[in-house]
Amino acid sequence: MSTTIAVSEETYRMLKYAKEETASESFDQLMQKLVRELKRPKENFFGTAKGLGPFKREEFDRLETKWKKNN
Repeated sequence: MSTTIAVSEETYRMLKYAKEETASESFDQLMQKLVRELKRPKENFFGTAKGLGPFKREEFDRLETKWKKNN
């Protein structure tokens, strides 16, 4: 099943250029590539503190210690 979508002349030119740059065989293939790229998690979603080791819990929890002192 094929569907027609309306785009402006400028958008058409941009898509045509992107199709050539990505060596896509069709506009459909190009648009699938673009959507997949948009859905791919961005690097900044994986945290901003790269290089830090894994989280390690302290021997005692500060809140627990404070609670024990008050009771």
